Amino acid sequence: MEPGADYKLQPGNDLGSAKAKDKKEEFLSQILARLNELFITDGLTDKDLINYAHTIRDKVSENRIVMDQVRNNTPEQAMLGDFPKALDDAVMDSSEAHQKQMLQILANPEVAKGFARLVFDLIRQAV
Repeated sequence: MEPGADYKLQPGNDLGSAKAKDKKEEFLSQILARLNELFITDGLTDKDLINYAHTIRDKVSENRIVMDQVRNNTPEQAMLGDFPKALDDAVMDSSEAHQKQMLQILANPEVAKGFARLVFDLIRQAV
């Protein structure tokens, strides 16, 4: 900074543009708060936590019996059924699946190149 320079903040120009949170955003905010209570989050971003929860949710959702139990029972009743084992299986299965994909990416330059392009295209679509 130059001595005597006059630095001023630029005023905002979006007055009155605040929007109420939509239900999905509010739900994700609550989920994130719960995840932060559960996990030691050193080195984990909010996205890491949310993405992992979604991965496990998707794996558990593949189990039709558990999904029937979830749909037709209270949370307390469903937790007495097959849900806890399905959750454990999903944690293990997702770890194995990610490990297999990681090894293929690291071992095969063509797979790595193709995967890089796929991820690039996914990012580009979101921008």
